[in-house]
Amino acid sequence: MFAPITYSPASVLVFRQRPDGAQDLVAVGSLLSVDPKRIVTKRVVLSGHPFKVNRKTAVVRYMFFQREDVTWFKPVELRTKWGRRGHIKEPLGTHGHMKCFFDGQLKSQDTVLLHLFKRMYPKWSLDPYVARPLPLYTFHSARNPHSDQEDDEEQSDDEGKQPLRKKSKMVKFFS
Repeated sequence: MFAPITYSPASVLVFRQRPDGAQDLVAVGSLLSVDPKRIVTKRVVLSGHPFKVNRKTAVVRYMFFQREDVTWFKPVELRTKWGRRGHIKEPLGTHGHMKCFFDGQLKSQDTVLLHLFKRMYPKWSLDPYVARPLPLYTFHSARNPHSDQEDDEEQSDDEGKQPLRKKSKMVKFFS
């Protein structure tokens, strides 16, 4: 989230607006310090599965589907869900299979992961219009909704002898 500069630690509530105008609370937190050197990154994780395992080497498939992609990501470190670390030795064939070397024996049910990070830049298009949220409740008069008199006033009948009851209010809650 990008917002106007505010002193930290300020509380933050983030709402998402539905098409019907209602708002849902999606995040709660506090602001980080204002630092122009801060870098915002997005993490992408590619996963593959060991095809053939032989001691510390394994053939991994379903991570890439072209030979060129395997050679492009060759310098990046691999990790597995069970904590093994490794790297790509060489591509095999033309369909994205690759031979990988790990620091220990890999199990056949393990998953090989490649973590990639991409720098994100904020969108500086500011829309100053913020729609008013729907009210939590509305009042509707039970007797005559189009009356010009206040709801709390007492009314009397034609003779003016006995006052009538006050108008009751009907409250409708939205969720």
